[in-house]
Amino acid sequence: MPASRSHPPRHARGAMALSCAAECALSLACARWALHRLSLSGADDSASWSAASTSSFAPVPRACRAALAAYDAGPGYDPEQAPSWLCPPYRLSHDRARGEVVLAVRGLGLSRPEDYRVLLDAGGPEPFAGGHAHRGLLRAAVWLLDREGPALRRMVAESGPAGCTLVFVGHSLGAGVAALAAVVAVRCWLGRLGLRRDDVRCYAMAPPRCMSLGLAVEYADVVHSVVLQASLFLLCSCILFLALLHALQQKSKPTSMHCLDFWN
Repeated sequence: MPASRSHPPRHARGAMALSCAAECALSLACARWALHRLSLSGADDSASWSAASTSSFAPVPRACRAALAAYDAGPGYDPEQAPSWLCPPYRLSHDRARGEVVLAVRGLGLSRPEDYRVLLDAGGPEPFAGGHAHRGLLRAAVWLLDREGPALRRMVAESGPAGCTLVFVGHSLGAGVAALAAVVAVRCWLGRLGLRRDDVRCYAMAPPRCMSLGLAVEYADVVHSVVLQASLFLLCSCILFLALLHALQQKSKPTSMHCLDFWN
């Protein structure tokens, strides 16, 4: 005689149906959020912000030119050679007409393995100034100030009693280094340089996430982030989020999880 099939009890079938409905609702909500996020740009995110004044935006074009100059520091300079693998290439200049000492750090060099070592030297959040920072970028910032400290003191002293402004500029990977260097300078170098907090500025062009929110808020008067429309890192974050959803649905395929482990 054929074996009789046992059916789950009615309350079990109801629980399974409820679980399936909740899973479908969560999947639809995540998909809706992802589609909405991908359809936005930087202009949408800042639509409710007030427009910047002319005086506050005036230093940004000069900072952009300084960031571009870090990619080509003049005759005989090889942008693919850095003084150390701890920090991307940079350029230090003294604008005597404006009374500014400018330290500009270039962005990620796709053909420079040293830059990838700085970027991937995460190792978990590094405790810093009551918050956390990216370890590789923080090490690069400290190394940069230690190396160029004597030159910075000399240039500041050459400015005379009128004083000067210490400006940190960076693009992409260099923006993270410049932002953390500005924070370190405010916390530890003001006395050595004879400057005040108001004399230190940083203009970070398309910066990565290099410090915790508390530090970013505390030093918002020093570090100014400049992002034009949508950032590539934002798009990559959305793509990785979709890849994570796909990997969770394909748990039986270990190759997908290996890829995610690399990015984590």
